[in-house]
Amino acid sequence: MRADSRSRLREFQARLTERLAQAMASPVTNSRLGILINDSRWLVDLDEAGEIFPLQDIATVPHTHDWYRGLTNVRGSLVSVVDLSLFLGGGPTRTDRDSRVLSFASSLDFNVGIIVTRTLGLHNPAQWRSVGSQLVDENEQSWTPISFSALTVDERFLEISPLGSLPVQALG
Repeated sequence: MRADSRSRLREFQARLTERLAQAMASPVTNSRLGILINDSRWLVDLDEAGEIFPLQDIATVPHTHDWYRGLTNVRGSLVSVVDLSLFLGGGPTRTDRDSRVLSFASSLDFNVGIIVTRTLGLHNPAQWRSVGSQLVDENEQSWTPISFSALTVDERFLEISPLGSLPVQALG
């Protein structure tokens, strides 16, 4: 990666981190972090969103479901990496140079991140309309709210091995 590309990436990440911190500091915010997984738009509550970091080397773990991509090292801590699209029955998450891993908030006490094709910034869906479980924005784009805290208690999400002996919590 060229130095100017790295510099722009660092600037983007710094601006996004600053916007996240500002949104989380505001007591009346309705902001959600928008993420793209393949062609699907998702909204994550800022209270449940952790750090966004580059998709980097992931060490695979044998005898795990295909949606459990493995472990990665983030500043000396192991983070379990999950392909949410595969977990939900879709195809593998497409990745490119803009892809990231979005970790769960530390308050959830769950050292896991999901692969996202791209981050889409902060959105305030308060004025969007609901269509079933979807929210539709002013541009007629559908968004699906996702709860990381619900995933932390989902039995299927907790069992990363088809053999049933490797809980995600033990590895991350």
